[in-house]
Amino acid sequence: MANMTADLQIRLDEVKNLSTVVADRLAELIQTGGLKPGHRLVQNELAARFGVSRVAIRDALLKLLKRGLAVDTPSRGMIVRLVSAQTIQDLFAVRRVLESLAVREACVRLTAADLRQVEAVLEEQETLAGKGDIDAVLTKDWLFHQSIYRHCGNAELLELIAGLWSRIQQARGLARENLSWGRQWARQSVRRHRKILAALANRDAQRAATCTEEAIQRALEELLAGIEEPGTGTEADR
Repeated sequence: MANMTADLQIRLDEVKNLSTVVADRLAELIQTGGLKPGHRLVQNELAARFGVSRVAIRDALLKLLKRGLAVDTPSRGMIVRLVSAQTIQDLFAVRRVLESLAVREACVRLTAADLRQVEAVLEEQETLAGKGDIDAVLTKDWLFHQSIYRHCGNAELLELIAGLWSRIQQARGLARENLSWGRQWARQSVRRHRKILAALANRDAQRAATCTEEAIQRALEELLAGIEEPGTGTEADR
């Protein structure tokens, strides 16, 4: 009986891990524009596509719901979350509040070694921007902010910020199809990050927070301009 229980536990763990892998892959497709807002997430179709069980797909979709990338609607079932201009503005408004707090708290905790790590990430982002590798720049953009915020000393704040970024990456995935948006945003992002890093190096928490808020506002304006036809939906769908 003990062996049977152990075998069952292994199988359950394998399903759990597999569902996480599938959820991560679906999230990547949503965040890069591979799965558009409103796309139906049908368990049978996804099970065939990924070559996994419906149980793994069901658990993966539940993870997407928790991440805010999918919604369960009465009429169409599970779909990729719809994106509207108002939703994007709301997400960025929350970003300004949470991230300005995170950067303030991190400013007093960052060591000289921490700042060198942040600068290294920024230099990588700048190199990638020069090469026009927008997908890689997007990844480094999050890593830049993450390398600062992880020093804020507040795990709950970090979790909230990570959730916001997951949703925002979906909107950026739509804008990614606009090549001019990508090139412009990449250049401006590096410049804005330079200002934030300079304020942190000077141990000026107020200036760092102000630069962060300004960077988020400019990024919002660029994103809205870059998305020509964002998906729309009803409040019930959201």
